[in-house]
Amino acid sequence: MSENELGDQTPTANGWLGLLARDASMDEVRAYRRTLLSGATAAQRIVIERESNQTMDILQRLAERREHADELMVLNDLAKRLASLHEERSLLQEVSSQARRLLSADVAYLMLRQDNVKPNRENSGLLRIEVSDGSLGSVLPGTELGLGEGLGGQVLRAGQPLWTEDYLHDTQIPHLHHVDQVASSEHLGGILGVPLTVGEQTLGVLFAANRRPRKFTGREIELLAALAAHACVAIRNSQLYEQQQRSEAELRSAVAELEEANATRQRAFDLRERLTQSVIRGGAPAQILAELRSSVNVPVRFEDADNAEFAQLFSGSTTDAPILTTAGGMHRVAVPVLLATGYGGAVVADSPEPLDGEALRMLPLGATSIAILVASQRSLAEMEMRTRSEFLATALGSHVNEDSVRRHAGAVGIEIDSISAVMVVSADPGAQQSGEARSLALRVAQHFHGWSGQYGEHLVTLLPETTVEAVKALTVQHGPQLPGAIGLAASGGGIAGLRAAYLSAAQTTSLLNALGRPHDIAEDHELGIYRSVFSQAGRNEISLFVTQCVGKILDYDSERGSDLALTLSTYLETSQHHARTCAALHIHANTLYNRLERIDKLIGPGWKDSSRNLDLQLALRLNRLISTIAQHHDGR
Repeated sequence: MSENELGDQTPTANGWLGLLARDASMDEVRAYRRTLLSGATAAQRIVIERESNQTMDILQRLAERREHADELMVLNDLAKRLASLHEERSLLQEVSSQARRLLSADVAYLMLRQDNVKPNRENSGLLRIEVSDGSLGSVLPGTELGLGEGLGGQVLRAGQPLWTEDYLHDTQIPHLHHVDQVASSEHLGGILGVPLTVGEQTLGVLFAANRRPRKFTGREIELLAALAAHACVAIRNSQLYEQQQRSEAELRSAVAELEEANATRQRAFDLRERLTQSVIRGGAPAQILAELRSSVNVPVRFEDADNAEFAQLFSGSTTDAPILTTAGGMHRVAVPVLLATGYGGAVVADSPEPLDGEALRMLPLGATSIAILVASQRSLAEMEMRTRSEFLATALGSHVNEDSVRRHAGAVGIEIDSISAVMVVSADPGAQQSGEARSLALRVAQHFHGWSGQYGEHLVTLLPETTVEAVKALTVQHGPQLPGAIGLAASGGGIAGLRAAYLSAAQTTSLLNALGRPHDIAEDHELGIYRSVFSQAGRNEISLFVTQCVGKILDYDSERGSDLALTLSTYLETSQHHARTCAALHIHANTLYNRLERIDKLIGPGWKDSSRNLDLQLALRLNRLISTIAQHHDGR
């Protein structure tokens, strides 16, 4: 429209409405106003000014509404994007980026309350910057504030938006040195902070900042607050989502653990059933160990009570709790086998890898089953020993005829005519070695397929179709110390040969004890001249020999209660060494000299000659041997 054309028009509402209808710009409105004002009267000017102002006001409001609609659209799109994000870190970063974009800010960052994020965290600050967008370096994330500290702390305490035109120079804000250092490194000026609030709970603070002083308008505050509201819902949803994911994971884990526990319980139940059936059928420990090996997938063995290493390991144990050790790159689990009488052995598993909890629960089941088997076997062995002990009383008693002995032997499964060797073990029934002696007798009997029983104070083992030498070779393998004096004798066959062999072996144990060898083993012929003490003719000859050599000394001691015989024996055994003799007898040298003078007077001074030394020592030893055996038989 040309200026001449406009000159004939009057300022009517339709002209202004036309501008509004086509959404004219402010410049177009001002141009139209200038056109109307040119040549207008004073009255017309007043109307034109009023209508132009109204038109511009309407256009301004329409522009604001369009801007508000655009913002709402942006916020709506943003809310959709935020709702699609479940990973909290990505969500927070998206909120910071959108805050910076919406307010055309240089920097945006987000602080979260740490008691919401990490309830058990021992932190020095209540608020912590989690993410930022547009920062110059890496110092901004991780900065912490307490309640009321800095702008963030004040927003948190007030629960409403706060802003500063120039942060570093704003004296109304409580400053912290480390926070000011961060703000200075980022060159922050104007900062706006709005709380992230869900219901009555404040999750944190959202910030938008410029690197120069800036005044924030109410519209900008509302816009950032609106973004914060959407962010709060998204953050809470993200936290709830993560919590749900954790709960589901925990539930799945719990279900898996329950299923595994049920499976483990079922495997343990199945193993217990198999072990019980094996025990009921009277199976051997090897069957129990085979079941254990199949269940725990590692080699398993049984160490009996004679194994000193494990016996010491479980000394005093009252429970079947496993003991775990590691040596040489191998992991060992040992479980005690406990009997009513005490420790009975150990179930041992060795593995290059540590055994799991299931294996540690299954091994004691095997130990219990083996304990039942061992106890049953021992009970059976005790019954057999009592039965065979009754047979021994029949067989070795001279008052029983041979027909009765043979009938009794047949009843207990003993073949009299096959017995070729007899072993007699003499051990103090009240000593700890009594059990070891019984175990040794049973082991020898089992090895040679023989029979063992108790007869009087002796453990007697009858061994078929073997030699005394073979029995002795096996017995000495027991260990460095035997559990008692052991006599061996060959049987000539039949009941008479059995009785003679027992008598010879029993006499051998008596001689070993009398000679001070209570843990030794010997065949009947190995004791030579000492065996003569068991025959009357032999004792008569020995008594005559003793009387001729040291009779006067023995009579002197008997009449006066002195110790000349002991002094003489010790003096000769120490090679006539005065000091060693005094030390052995615990007497003074003068006492020794007085006793030696008395011996000279009784048997003559020539006794110190080497030609008489051997006779005197032999006579004294034979005298002690006869006295010891006599006391033993009197006591029995």
